[in-house]
Amino acid sequence: MKKVFFLFALVAGLATAQLAQAQVNVNINIGSQPQWGPYGYNQARYYYLPEINVYYDIYNKTYVYQNRRSWVTTRTLPRQYRNVNLYNTYKVVLNSNTPWRNNSTHIRQYNRYGQDRTQVSIRDYAYRNNRRSEVTERRNDRSRDYANSRNNGRRR
Repeated sequence: MKKVFFLFALVAGLATAQLAQAQVNVNINIGSQPQWGPYGYNQARYYYLPEINVYYDIYNKTYVYQNRRSWVTTRTLPRQYRNVNLYNTYKVVLNSNTPWRNNSTHIRQYNRYGQDRTQVSIRDYAYRNNRRSEVTERRNDRSRDYANSRNNGRRR
């Protein structure tokens, strides 16, 4: 009887340990910004896309847009916006709750950014930095090789 009880306690302990580990892994990436988000913001709750008048909820990974007189929340952009390149379009960072309630103000303030393509996305910034470091490494390697070849050719 003691063996059965010990075996049951061991199995229950292992099941609990695996369950706790799974719960930790689920919560790690909540609230992380998408790769198409603007570079340089540590904290952001919503993005406003003035080109298409749509909000993106970073925490829930959903889009909020106006459909006739009501605001709709979806996981994907509606079909009429399928040709919008999120990496190129300008994003305004908003940290207020339910920013679409101030939509008329946002339209007035940010309408001029609708065609602005100068904002750098997180992905593009990382790519540019990687390219710069590769170029710098190649330059350093070339100058090191040049210095070594000059030093090797000298007589002492």
